[in-house]
Amino acid sequence: MNFSRSALLVILLVAISTVAIACDGDLEPPPGGEITVITTTYPLTFLSEKIGGNRITIKQLAKPGVEAHDFEPAPSDIRDISNSDLFIYNHPAFESWALNAAASAASADGDNSPTVTVQTINLEAAGENHGGQEEDHSTFDAHVWLNPLKAQEQADRILSALIEVDPEGAQIYTRNADGLDVELQALDDLIGKQISSCELDSVVVSHLAFGHMAERYGFGQIGLAGLSPEFESGPAQIAGVIKKMNDLGISHIMQEPNVSDRLAETVAAETGAELLTLHPLEVRTSEQASSGVDYLEIMKSNADALQTALRCD
Repeated sequence: MNFSRSALLVILLVAISTVAIACDGDLEPPPGGEITVITTTYPLTFLSEKIGGNRITIKQLAKPGVEAHDFEPAPSDIRDISNSDLFIYNHPAFESWALNAAASAASADGDNSPTVTVQTINLEAAGENHGGQEEDHSTFDAHVWLNPLKAQEQADRILSALIEVDPEGAQIYTRNADGLDVELQALDDLIGKQISSCELDSVVVSHLAFGHMAERYGFGQIGLAGLSPEFESGPAQIAGVIKKMNDLGISHIMQEPNVSDRLAETVAAETGAELLTLHPLEVRTSEQASSGVDYLEIMKSNADALQTALRCD
């Protein structure tokens, strides 16, 4: 009788423990995705997260609040790339270090499975294959994600790469990518409606990062600096910008977050212009990242700012 009672007690304890473990398992958050992805900039992070969902874990190299043009990978970044399944970058025109970083990571892989590297901006768009000669990357505007339809093209390349490294997730990735396409098309439609019937046809920007957006929605950009924001124009160029503003009746200057606003403030003081934020979306601000503000929301804010600056109906 004593043995039976002891045996019964053990059985009950095991059963209770098993139920408790099962209940705890139900309350645990799902584990992180098994596919590790390294991205260079925020637009690639957004697109990858949308397509990959909970099957992937992402690390973005250029951190929020940091000027992405100035980023250089640390040895720890090379190790992260080496240990990842997928390394995603835009184009050598933006990440001049990306190909060397990928090569260094490949040499450090050892016995690990090789990292798949994907460039999301195609070569033809950059005009690289011109008579067998490679074009000067410094003349190419890599900010294609500011046109949602070109962001779709980047998403297509990310989708193909994810399927390559994780064929079992192909159906999920494809379904997620289809949903993303709908969101990007809706965004394009919204911006197109906002930036129409405008009194002005040009805006003054901190640097010439908005060419793809300008081409898509039919406005011109007048830059205080060139493609790279750290190279400011000289006095003669700035005087020319001020003259254009006066001639065209431009009363706003589009200033970017994450970069110095000294030049924009100087020109605004000289002309009486108002500063508005136009985000190039290379990286988010620290506040945007912490509050979860995403690509779609920032692009809608860009459209609002352009609507004001261009004096659109």
